[in-house]
Amino acid sequence: MKTLIRNGRVALDGTLQNLDVLVDGARIAALGPQSGEADRVIDAAGCYVLPGFIDFHTHVDDEIGPYYLADTYESSTRVALENGITTLCTFVTQGTDESLLTALLRARAKAEGKSHSDVLWHLTPTTFSPEDLATLQVLLAGGYRTLKLYTTYKSAGIFASYERIAELFQRFGPLGTQFLVHCEDDALIEAVDASGMDLSQPLTHTLLRPEAAEILAIQKVVALALQHQASAHVVHVSTLEGLRHLVAHRPKGDLSFETCPQYLFLDETWLAREDGHRWLCSPPLRGQRAPFLELVRAGAADIIATDHCPFCSRDKDHWDGQDLRQVPNGMPGLGALPHVTWKIWEDDPDRAALGLATQLSLNPAERAGLGDCKGAIRPGMDADLVVLDPQGPLRPLRSTAADAYEAFPGFTSPLAMKQVLLRGELRAQDGHLIDPAAPTGRLLQSSPASLSLI
Repeated sequence: MKTLIRNGRVALDGTLQNLDVLVDGARIAALGPQSGEADRVIDAAGCYVLPGFIDFHTHVDDEIGPYYLADTYESSTRVALENGITTLCTFVTQGTDESLLTALLRARAKAEGKSHSDVLWHLTPTTFSPEDLATLQVLLAGGYRTLKLYTTYKSAGIFASYERIAELFQRFGPLGTQFLVHCEDDALIEAVDASGMDLSQPLTHTLLRPEAAEILAIQKVVALALQHQASAHVVHVSTLEGLRHLVAHRPKGDLSFETCPQYLFLDETWLAREDGHRWLCSPPLRGQRAPFLELVRAGAADIIATDHCPFCSRDKDHWDGQDLRQVPNGMPGLGALPHVTWKIWEDDPDRAALGLATQLSLNPAERAGLGDCKGAIRPGMDADLVVLDPQGPLRPLRSTAADAYEAFPGFTSPLAMKQVLLRGELRAQDGHLIDPAAPTGRLLQSSPASLSLI
């Protein structure tokens, strides 16, 4: 089937151009004036035509501590596609007394046939026996290109020491592995004396996980990445000094980083609310947002991603009001991603559109190893496309369709996703799925069976 998108302003190589986009089957076939007939014509007058968005950092359909997340693969990819997010990147974390392969097979079984958007997994190994490392090597060679490591959460069993990180950089870096690192120094956090703190106040969370912990871990991980010439991506940067350190050292190696909408437009005053525990996340919400936002507005961050981690409302509220450490840390954000990212440059719509095309499409596609098929509008690429009207009716943000508290209450957006195409198929229109009973999202990485792992 051929689809012709006419009269739109197309994001192409860092510019906006008035071009027709011809889609033939699952691929973009041609750009420029088109005279032939098409099976379907989309009039994009007054709209931007952008590559499908990618949320590079989400947590869905998984257990974290004693709590199961609110979003399934079906519900998360539904709200994703309704908001122009055609690829969902999420995590497989090796659990206690299981192999990473077992965790991966379980995740694939939950997503298969239930995902509306495409799905890519980052792998989080937690044990490193010779057998574990051999399995990792096969997975990395077979298309699982990203590993997630944590410099904190020792008690949760997912901590990796700096020595371990250096070993992994040395062993797997030459394979083209992309390392995603959660940077908060565990020793510094453990050294915090909480005995005199008021743990009934969610704002105390900023003292339990101080800015210095993120800054120190970023400095150490950057030094290791440069020393071992590894590709490192620091997730959810929240501190001004950490951001500046990454910007200063990025030209020296293959370094990138992301920040999240909550670290741009929410601050620590949300934790001082009566219901402030609902905004507990790690790293915490911070102060001094104006200079942080200004640097991101100038293009400092490579990627804007959500760290979407929605806990059910009842679980978020399930604490005694005396010790905030009982509250699961995480917030939703998936459905709000393009809308809040737009706010970074909302006074300059063309710059905002190019920001979405770069920070939500091109850069995450390249970092995820998808740059040959996603993230840009070029002939031969997957026809993942968003026709975006920047002047739709204002509507409240909806970060998730699951039973979880909204992270951005009171925020509104004028963006209207008029049409969303996934590999050439029109899957969403005017913010709603066309056929919600028939998910067509693909699992973008090879089955372990095809890699001779099972």
